[in-house]
Amino acid sequence: MTGCKTDIINAIIEIVGHDYVVTNAELLYNYSRDCTSDEEIIPSAVILPKDEKEISKILKICNETKTSITVRGGGTGVSRGALSHTNGLILSLERLNKIIEINKIDRIVTAESGVITQDLRAAVLKEGLNFPQNISSANACFIGGNIAVSSGSPKSLKYGTTKDYVINLEIVLPDGSIIWTGKNVTKNATGYNLTQLFTGSEGTLGIITKVVLKLVPPVKELLLMIPFTKIEKLFEGVQQFFVKGYDASSIEFIDQKGVELASKFLDKKQWNSKFIEGILWIELEGTDSEKLMQQAIEISEFISAYTPEEISIADTQNEVKVLWEMRSKIGEAVIHHVFFRDIDIVVPRSKIDEMYQSIAGIAQKYDFEYTVFGHVGNGNFHVNIFQDKQSSKKQWEDHLAIWVKAIFLKALELGGTISGEHGVGKINLPYLEDAMTNHQITIMNGIRELFDKNRIIN
Repeated sequence: MTGCKTDIINAIIEIVGHDYVVTNAELLYNYSRDCTSDEEIIPSAVILPKDEKEISKILKICNETKTSITVRGGGTGVSRGALSHTNGLILSLERLNKIIEINKIDRIVTAESGVITQDLRAAVLKEGLNFPQNISSANACFIGGNIAVSSGSPKSLKYGTTKDYVINLEIVLPDGSIIWTGKNVTKNATGYNLTQLFTGSEGTLGIITKVVLKLVPPVKELLLMIPFTKIEKLFEGVQQFFVKGYDASSIEFIDQKGVELASKFLDKKQWNSKFIEGILWIELEGTDSEKLMQQAIEISEFISAYTPEEISIADTQNEVKVLWEMRSKIGEAVIHHVFFRDIDIVVPRSKIDEMYQSIAGIAQKYDFEYTVFGHVGNGNFHVNIFQDKQSSKKQWEDHLAIWVKAIFLKALELGGTISGEHGVGKINLPYLEDAMTNHQITIMNGIRELFDKNRIIN
């Protein structure tokens, strides 16, 4: 459906109130983009319900009238999954922003899906517990959105992704039914795992309204930052780190172009990217400071065989924050450089060197500028391809489709896939048939048909 009939809008106003249906053109613009690109799709209206009961009534109307509706969290995604591609309705979860309970005995937190992730982390830390996902966009993204796309983070090396901490969800289904997917327990062998079915479903099966997450005790962090003069030695060092039996909570990197961009953005003269081809961060966690430092020194001695550069170690909270700065700011540095496309392929850790060299070879073949950074300990690369300023946007996007497909096909050839943490959304949908078999896609279509036979959401 294109646009939205006045009588449908009026019926929804009856449910949420006039102040919570946005139709003003200027305000609609705020919901017309995500962090993917400069593409703008203006919705017919944006609805701001206060709870699952209002959402249930809204979905009943949409289902009966076959009106398209897109659920939106914080809008920080990079897959265009939060945009209304039919110019239909957007349902924003921003008013569902309450932390309901932090249970220290069961070590769980119950929250509405519109809680900002950083606020949730801060609240549980105050209670002596931790949600161990330091998601890059945590200051703006919603916890429900993190679950909907199964977001990852640097901590995913040790803790897995967001999906590994979800134990129960309240869902409003497309027909308006409200269900809980499980129980608030960490062991459950009763029936299908509906909780994980909705986790990572990107809003295509139902709308997440409440979440229950398991928590862990907080620990002390220690960080090593290691510059490399040869990028191949960086990857070899990472692989041998695991061969030697070492463990870490995060292993992150940025390549030569990333060093250049981050240094310029932060106005740091410390690194000359002509000589530094990559920087590696290894984060360690534990409860004993002395043992952590001993481990860091041992790892420093090991990794020094792969680089002649000085290795920095930070063991206080402030020092760790300073040492992380280049890695944590690389996303902003890229945004300030030029328009770009971000893809987040993932391959087995044993193939990281081959994947990086393939990206470099594809870039050389097609002559495009890029940077690669990300969660190298997981084999999860963020490949940022920059727009050629000499080409029009359409020319660049036509070329981009060829370049992205070449990178995706190589990742698949190496046993990886086309998204480790950003999701499919609209932007990766054309490549789904490369990543999955027809039979897998047919099964998923059947599941969606069961929940949303009128295909009204996302």
